[in-house]
Amino acid sequence: MAVAVTAGMLRTLHRMHRQLEELQGRLEAGPHRVAALSSGVQAAEARRDAAKDGVKQARLLADQKQLQLRTAESKIADLEAKLNACKSNREYQLFRDQIAADRMSTKVLEDEILEALERIDVLRPAVPDAEAAIAAVRRRLADEEARIRGEAGQLEAEVARIRHDLEAVERELAADLREKYDRVVKHKGADGMAAADDKSCGGCHQQITTNQFSELLGGKIVTCRSCGRLLYAPESASPV
Repeated sequence: MAVAVTAGMLRTLHRMHRQLEELQGRLEAGPHRVAALSSGVQAAEARRDAAKDGVKQARLLADQKQLQLRTAESKIADLEAKLNACKSNREYQLFRDQIAADRMSTKVLEDEILEALERIDVLRPAVPDAEAAIAAVRRRLADEEARIRGEAGQLEAEVARIRHDLEAVERELAADLREKYDRVVKHKGADGMAAADDKSCGGCHQQITTNQFSELLGGKIVTCRSCGRLLYAPESASPV
């Protein structure tokens, strides 16, 4: 009976520790998912801000070009007035040449203004698209936060229940087994125990000796010489 009790207790303890690790993992995963979605919101906002800045810069460039165009047109008008008041052919030709050069410059400015306005038309739709993306990620974040809040209470209650049951089983361990059990659990958690399936450690899969397996079935405490896990006989094992 002692053999069955020892193996069964270790098997139960191992199962409980794995359940606790799984529940703790689910509890910890929630905040990680929230953090990832929060980062997603920030990234979407950064893309929105970049899109707005792109439109702003394109608009600023267009405004600057339009100001330059108005200044150039004013200069041409001034030159044309001076042209009409010329008193010599040389002066007249100089003004005509300058007006021609300035008109070429204004044509370049008009083309640049058109390009800037076209760029604004291309960039502007990115802003509402980015706003829509932000709204979508924020909805996902809100849904995830609500889901996590709903799950957290149930998970924490299940953790508390399993911990209570775990402590009850631990109190039944013999002193020599409890000492080794506490040591491996402290350092490895649920990974500190393993079934000796097919006469090998269920954790590192290294073979154990026939003598070790016999000791295990005989109720002795056996640890894997390779990884240090506390071993227990599988339910299907029979004394050898």
